[in-house]
Amino acid sequence: MKSRIVLSVVALATLLSGCVSVEKSYPDKRFFVLEIPRREAQASAPSSGVLMVAPLRVSPRYEGRSFVYRRSEASFESDFYNQFLVSPGPLLTEEVRRELSQAQVAQYVVSASSQAEPTLVLEGTIDALYGDFRDINAPKAVLEMEFFLAKESPAKADIVLRRRYTKSIAVSGRTPEALVRGWNDALSEIVVGLAADLKPTK
Repeated sequence: MKSRIVLSVVALATLLSGCVSVEKSYPDKRFFVLEIPRREAQASAPSSGVLMVAPLRVSPRYEGRSFVYRRSEASFESDFYNQFLVSPGPLLTEEVRRELSQAQVAQYVVSASSQAEPTLVLEGTIDALYGDFRDINAPKAVLEMEFFLAKESPAKADIVLRRRYTKSIAVSGRTPEALVRGWNDALSEIVVGLAADLKPTK
């Protein structure tokens, strides 16, 4: 009798174990955007012309949505669980366009989808966008961008300005939130410098 009870208990335990989930628990994916803090427009002399901000190109090493971390001189890794909400190219393009419009570098600052005829075209590349974790005690947010300003004419587009900006911002820790804050600060500094460089060309 006892043996039958034991066998019944074992059979029941086996049956129940088949109904219990044994899936491995993984962390949830999190999504972030880069955003320059909104500033009040500064009064300035009236601007003229139409500046079109073309879609920014991104180095193949950083064009994915996953965050990229640099661990050593030769070692990089991507983070599947912490990502940009959209690809960094469109994300940074919109921030640059909005900030240059706020800075009044031209009468109108438009996107490539606008039907307005541009007098100036701004093209750019994102050459670096990663968390520099080579020194575990001094993490940094790295952003490097290069811009070309072309003046549109019936015959051809003439390059009138070329600028490269490299920012390495110290962050408070090796967390996605700290890294995003660092990238936001780096982007803000780059766009402020870009706006100042563009104004003499308007």
